[in-house]
Amino acid sequence: MKIYIYKLWVVILTSSLIASCSIDVELNAPEKDIWAVFGTLNPKDSVQNIRISSGYLPESNALDYARENDLSVKGLNVVLSDGVNQWKATEVSDIVKEPEDGIFYPFTTIYQFHTTGANALIPGNTYSLRITKPDNADFELIASTSIPEDMTFQNISPVPGGPGGQQRCLRPAAIEGEYKLEFSKGTGASYELRVFLDYKENGVSKTAVYGPTAMFSENFRCNAGGGSSSSRCYTFREKIILQSLYNQLKPEAGKILTYGLTESTRCNVNVNDLPDDFRVEVTAMDQNLANYRLANDPKYLDLNTIRPEYSNINGPEDAVILGVLGSINTGIGKVRLSSCAEYLLQLNNARQPNEPCEL
Repeated sequence: MKIYIYKLWVVILTSSLIASCSIDVELNAPEKDIWAVFGTLNPKDSVQNIRISSGYLPESNALDYARENDLSVKGLNVVLSDGVNQWKATEVSDIVKEPEDGIFYPFTTIYQFHTTGANALIPGNTYSLRITKPDNADFELIASTSIPEDMTFQNISPVPGGPGGQQRCLRPAAIEGEYKLEFSKGTGASYELRVFLDYKENGVSKTAVYGPTAMFSENFRCNAGGGSSSSRCYTFREKIILQSLYNQLKPEAGKILTYGLTESTRCNVNVNDLPDDFRVEVTAMDQNLANYRLANDPKYLDLNTIRPEYSNINGPEDAVILGVLGSINTGIGKVRLSSCAEYLLQLNNARQPNEPCEL
């Protein structure tokens, strides 16, 4: 009996202590600056855009706050440098956001660098970004990126042909089977591939696109020629490109489909003048952009569905800093469709080839 009385007093005492404790909880964390900086440099572009925003944690409804307030930061000094030259950004306001879905404030401010002519960015060079405030000498956000070097496709370059072999002719791309691409990897950390077909449907210009592929850093289903470590290769599965193009063109009776590669245009003395109506494109990413994409890939979540944060933007220790400054570079390879692919896509009124050809 004494044991039961003792247990009863423990329960009463514990209950009274709990009742006397305050249950007030501070939901908002201590105030802290939050910065988000995003930019991807591309030497093929004439204008580079940097977006700089401030984070928020209002006591009101967060969605209402985001809808009613422009979170982009104005009045900053934004400078890009390669160690010798400097580019000072121009502030451009009232840029319409895409998509205009009404969830967030419809306009934003961006910072632009004009990179044409002598001011063009150079593949292989490293560029640093510095963001400061005119009224605060202690504030600074910095980041850097190295633009991947130029790349060239190595197994689909034009071959000698034409009268006397003095011209260069586009190689046929046999996308009705497995299709291998090999390119110089340069200094890219990761890559993705796209395929483009410019065509006309009843005289109206259109473009069909396959890709991008998943990001890859090593050879995919192939070995680079000679086992070279300076090259990367990628083999597309049988008919995967062809099926995608077919679904976009939707060949059918009464539909006239044409593209600019014919017997008279597939060869030229000048390689640069060869048509690019059918082309493949490789995009190389620097390590920063590759890391950021991996960190935000939905395939990589822990058991709590929490993503690891990645950012190469550095700034004040007492601030939360998000975003990435990365860079890309692209390389294009011109090819032509095989006679089988032209026939299956019903381009240029192509005839059925003698060899087996089916989708």
